[in-house]
Amino acid sequence: MSALLEVNNLKTYFFRKKQPIPAVDGVDFLIKKGETVALVGESGSGKSITSLSIMRLVESSGGKIMDGSIKLEGRDLVTYKERELCKIRGNEVSMIFQEPMTSLNPVLTIGEQLIEVLIYHKKLSKKEATKKAVDLLKLVGFSRAEQLMKDYPHRLSGGMRQRVMIAIALSCNPKLLIADEPTTALDVTIQSQVLELMKDLCDQFNTSILLITHDLGVVSEIANRVIVMYCGQVVESAPVDQLFDNPLHPYTEGLLNSIPVIDGSIEKLTAIKGNVPTPDNLPHGCRFAPRCPKAFDKCWSSEPSLKTQPDGRKVRCFLHEEEE
Repeated sequence: MSALLEVNNLKTYFFRKKQPIPAVDGVDFLIKKGETVALVGESGSGKSITSLSIMRLVESSGGKIMDGSIKLEGRDLVTYKERELCKIRGNEVSMIFQEPMTSLNPVLTIGEQLIEVLIYHKKLSKKEATKKAVDLLKLVGFSRAEQLMKDYPHRLSGGMRQRVMIAIALSCNPKLLIADEPTTALDVTIQSQVLELMKDLCDQFNTSILLITHDLGVVSEIANRVIVMYCGQVVESAPVDQLFDNPLHPYTEGLLNSIPVIDGSIEKLTAIKGNVPTPDNLPHGCRFAPRCPKAFDKCWSSEPSLKTQPDGRKVRCFLHEEEE
């Protein structure tokens, strides 16, 4: 599979009293065509800012991409003007946000919102767009799609609104779908249905997915590969089976040890001590050292780099440097 998205040395900063605050600090990863990649980590690790940077929406929140490239099939989106980006957002790259109620326009019907996307990006007539919109709603599981076209978002449940968001996101057959915590606000049964729907539709259209979540149970169900973030950096990247069977970074190990097991074989869950430091107060040396049970002298004085291992995995940890 060839690369669809390549993110290289991405640095996104915010500013407080003209002082730079590194929310994303030198992130590197790629997503292949048709691949589902999960971006995981605790709240505050930089996952959502990474996704907003890819969509070039971070500027509207006061952030700025300071360095790096975001290449979609070789085209660097960092260099694009807003007018060019409008043609890509929702068309080639779509995003599903965490809370669909705040993403859907409350004063427009579901039909109006779907039709608007199709007319703008696909240049369809209103009649063609209306038919396509109904077909999309049926595709995401609505049996009464024609009636739903006339409904407003507040009349729908959380799961229904998220299905509408998926229909809008996939309306133009995007090459990349970014899903930022798409199941957080939903109950467990609806979560499973939404994930299965996303997976089936993306298989059908050969769409790549960047799934942003802190739920490793969700990751094990849907992802091909996992990228673990901490303090604005990638600390580990590996195929999902390898990562779950043999985590290399102590942070990844801590995340996996905090997952409850249904058969009860673990008597007590192990929590990672401490909290994620804020971007304006990062520790010296390895950023995970203050919370790491395996930290040694070098971890406090030097910052490790992301190293490729013999099996192709990547890890940012002195325990796995080649010379050692």
